[in-house]
Amino acid sequence: MSNPRRSSRLISRKPRGRAPLGVRSTTPMVRPTLRTILRNMLLNGKLAALGLLLVGIGSLIVVFRSPAFVVGELEIEGNRSVDAATISQLANLQGISIWDIDPAEVAARISQNPYVATASVQLRIPARVLVRVQERQAAVVWNMGGTNYEVTAGGEVLGLATSITTATLVIYDTRTIPISAGSYIDTDALNLAQTLYLRIPKELGWQPTRYEWDPYYGVSVYNDTNQAVFGRLAEQQVSLDLKLATLQQVQASNTVWTFIDLRPEKPYYRPQATPTPTAGSQ
Repeated sequence: MSNPRRSSRLISRKPRGRAPLGVRSTTPMVRPTLRTILRNMLLNGKLAALGLLLVGIGSLIVVFRSPAFVVGELEIEGNRSVDAATISQLANLQGISIWDIDPAEVAARISQNPYVATASVQLRIPARVLVRVQERQAAVVWNMGGTNYEVTAGGEVLGLATSITTATLVIYDTRTIPISAGSYIDTDALNLAQTLYLRIPKELGWQPTRYEWDPYYGVSVYNDTNQAVFGRLAEQQVSLDLKLATLQQVQASNTVWTFIDLRPEKPYYRPQATPTPTAGSQ
């Protein structure tokens, strides 16, 4: 026969069991030590991968910031009216790492020059930059013996000019030798006249009335009755920049002149015009 007291105690005892779902246990979790974490990473290969990642990042920092990649050479092609120093100043790449250069940005800065039509920039590892510019060119007509001929940028005569506008550069040849389609005119004279056509109005404020070519004088520019002799573009004795600077100084000094020869190292001028010599022309 069972004991009533013992039965009541068994009935009144609350059953033990797991905590209801959704109730977080308050028992503190054991956190792994740093040593344990590193050991586990070493065993599963994660530590080696982390080491390689850090080495790679460090190598990239060294490469990208190495002095070997700082721009030290700027190559410029296609410039004629704009000197290399001006283009280099517009590019503004001195002391810049080649990795920090945006070619499109540099090209846009160079194209701000009024003489530049387009510009392209190419980066060449480790520290070279190639700049190619295409300068603005005027439509050119070569006048020989009173007849206008259309010519290409390379100096080839295409034939008789059909139309001339105010934007057309007309170069007057003092000779009377007939020319025909397929022949070539002096490309040095063509290039120099185009350069002066762009630079003189902006730098001197002139609107030249005549561009002339002669075997003796080379290229001359007339401003009404004043004749300025520039010679040839290929002349190394006096640079074109120096010739223009000399003409600016003479103009600013209010010197009276009708003829100035800018070809010698010591330019000279005359108050009266000098007839254009054509002796020896062919």
